[in-house]
Amino acid sequence: MTWADALRASCRGEKLLAESVITAVQTFLDRDAYLLQADVNERTMTHRFAIYVEAAFEGSDVDSEYNRDGHDPKVIAFGSSDDAEHGSRVFPDVIVHRRGTGDNHIVFELKKSNNPESDDRDFEKLGGYCSLLGYRHGVFLRLIVRSDQPGVGRAEFVYGSP
Repeated sequence: MTWADALRASCRGEKLLAESVITAVQTFLDRDAYLLQADVNERTMTHRFAIYVEAAFEGSDVDSEYNRDGHDPKVIAFGSSDDAEHGSRVFPDVIVHRRGTGDNHIVFELKKSNNPESDDRDFEKLGGYCSLLGYRHGVFLRLIVRSDQPGVGRAEFVYGSP
């Protein structure tokens, strides 16, 4: 199964949404393959990816590492530095939302293929973003870097607990 087919299969039947995400990813791969081949910093990749997400979701705000929930910091119970009392501040890689409202559409987490950490933590964070911060959709992308054939090694929609 291709990465695009994996996104179509995991999007809970929202075909237009899946195709918009696929278009953004494919545009990123077509225009910025060099970034993956050169294995640049993940923030550089997420910035470039956000440009194509913005084009695919016209009319929405698209931000990288946006850390606010209204005026308060974004916090989930299992971010990078758990605090049992207050949770952890989080910085989603790319989000599609409407700033200043509770309208949180999509949250993306990207990971490079040479990152040795398990994908499980990213899936847990995406589920938390959906369950605790109200994102309707989470998307995980593992990008293949340092390859003559850069691409996507894993792609999946992720949803929180109802």
